[in-house]
Amino acid sequence: MAATSDPVAHAALRAAAQPGQAADAVHVEVSLPGEVADVPVTGEDADGSGEELDDRKRAVLRAIVTEYVSKGEPVGSKRVVDVARLDVSAATVRNEMSALESLGYIAQPHTSAGRVPTDKGYRRFVDDLRTDPALDGPRRELVQELLGGATDVEDLLARTSSVLSQLTRLVSLVIAPAVDTARLKLCELVGLGPGAGLLLLVADTGRVEKRSVELPPETTETDLDRVRTVLAEQVRGRRLGEVNTTITAIAEDAPSELREVLRAVAEATAPRLAEDTVHHVFVGGQASLAGDEAFEREHLSRVLQLIEERVTLARLLADATADDHPTVRIGEENEVEDLRAASLVAQRYQLVTAGSLGVLGPTRMDYATVLATVRAVADQLQATLTDLSR
Repeated sequence: MAATSDPVAHAALRAAAQPGQAADAVHVEVSLPGEVADVPVTGEDADGSGEELDDRKRAVLRAIVTEYVSKGEPVGSKRVVDVARLDVSAATVRNEMSALESLGYIAQPHTSAGRVPTDKGYRRFVDDLRTDPALDGPRRELVQELLGGATDVEDLLARTSSVLSQLTRLVSLVIAPAVDTARLKLCELVGLGPGAGLLLLVADTGRVEKRSVELPPETTETDLDRVRTVLAEQVRGRRLGEVNTTITAIAEDAPSELREVLRAVAEATAPRLAEDTVHHVFVGGQASLAGDEAFEREHLSRVLQLIEERVTLARLLADATADDHPTVRIGEENEVEDLRAASLVAQRYQLVTAGSLGVLGPTRMDYATVLATVRAVADQLQATLTDLSR
C-alpha cells in the first residue's frame, strides 16, 4: 500500500478534522511487526474449526486476501506465486488453493476464474495478523494533532468521525460516552439582565451544556447568589439524568422568594440533559459507499438504510465492543441481517463512562490498515477526552 506522507495528504486530513468540510480520502501506511504471526497455527485454529493450516497454505491465503482487497478481482495461481514469493510451481499453488477451497477459506466465483476469500478466509486472515498493528509515526502524530486540538467533547467526536472516515475511506461511527451516568462538576447560574439568565453545566466527561433561563422579572442579584449556593451544594455531583428531578424537588421545598427562580432553572433543564447514548451517534463517510463496487446494489441499499437507523447502529457498535481491544465482525458474523455483506471494526474508549467508535464497510476491506487506524484514533480520542475533563 502506498505511503501518503506528502503535504497534500496532510492538508486533506486536516480539512477532514473540521466538521462540515469535505476532503478527498487518503490512504494510510501501516507499520506491522510482521504480516502474520510467526508460529504456525496447529490444533484448533482461531475460528474454532479445528483445522490445521501449514505455512504454505497460510501464505497462499494471505496472498489471495491482500490481492483481492487491493484489486477486487479473483486471484489466480500465478499471481499468488508472485505475491507470496513462493518457490513452487503454479500447479502446486493450485493444489493448495483447492485444499483451501474445500476447507471453506476461498471460493471460485467462475469456472475459469481465480479465487476470492470467503468470510471464513477473511476471519482467518484477521486472526493471523499480529495483535498490535500500528500506524507509522508521522501518521500517528497527525492524528494526535487533529484530535488534540478539539475544544470540547462535541467538537472532538465530530473530528473523530471525520478523521476515521477519511483515513479508512469507510463509514465511520462514533458513539458519545453514556452521559446518563456522568456527574456534574460545575452548575452555575449567571444573570444576563432583567428576566434573563444562563445555566452552565459541565460534566466530568467534559460535556458542556448551556441553557437559557427565563427568570422572574423581580429576581435580584442576591437571589441569584442564594440560588447559586443551593445549586453548588445540592446539585453538583449529581448524575446528569437526575438534574431536572433534583432541582424540581429543591424548588418545592425552597423559601418562597427563591421558589420561582428555582422552578425556572428546573424548566430550563426539562429537555433531557443526558441524551441516551443510543441516540447520540456521529456518522461520517456515507458518500464513500455510493461508489464502492464491493457492494452489490441490493446490499448497498440495505446498508445505507441501516446507517439512518441511529439507535440500531449505536446498539450494534456498543454490543461489539465488550473490552478495550478492537473487535472485527465479518459478513455472516454480524447479527443484523442487513450487514451480512459488510464488516464492522470497532473499539471501545472510556473516560468516566464508555463510548465506542468504529468503521463499517464491505468485507473486502484492508483489515490491517483499518485495525491500526481504529486503535490509533481510539487511543488519541481517549487521551484528549481525559485532557478535556480536567
